[in-house]
Amino acid sequence: MRHVVRSMLLSALVLPAAAPVAGQGALELDGSPLVYEDRILEREHVADRSLVESEERYVVVHLAENRVFVFEGERALWSAPAGTGTGFQLDTSTHSWDFSTPRGLFKIKRMEKDPVWQAPDWWYAENGLAIPAYDHPSRFFPGEMGNSAVYLGDGIAIHGTKYPQMLLNPDPEARRVSHGCIRLTNESARELMHLVDVGATVLVY
Repeated sequence: MRHVVRSMLLSALVLPAAAPVAGQGALELDGSPLVYEDRILEREHVADRSLVESEERYVVVHLAENRVFVFEGERALWSAPAGTGTGFQLDTSTHSWDFSTPRGLFKIKRMEKDPVWQAPDWWYAENGLAIPAYDHPSRFFPGEMGNSAVYLGDGIAIHGTKYPQMLLNPDPEARRVSHGCIRLTNESARELMHLVDVGATVLVY
């Protein structure tokens, strides 16, 4: 059964010049500007063209609004507020990490229920701890990624969270809370898993 909801977007979304979309120029959306309040979408919305050249459903992560959308062609079917990277830079004597959410086109590599987070080296550096072997048991943290994860590769995922309160602020800037991943509430992360398939395109911009 198709999951049909009503969508709510800004009155205009301007894509970067390199964004792979059909046609040229800015994407013009009808209607007046709206303020996001929650993931329940208030009215049906249809863009004048698809943001991604795909015949399948695809995901759009809009960083300016810190919001995740599921599109089918020109129509937004679903949306939820998201948390994204802080943009903070962590430097040590041997490594440097940038905690921004990367922009670009991705493919969903795999999806997982009840994922276990494997802490990367930066987590130990950030907490002043010695970095263990890659497969050391101390690296594995059940529950840190919530109840669902959609993996995009290169250490980036759209996943749930054990701290949903961090995603409830209506100010998108206040939802820049991650180390690069895209966070959703557990409910929204599980819904996303049921709306798209492995191999679907994800546009982050």
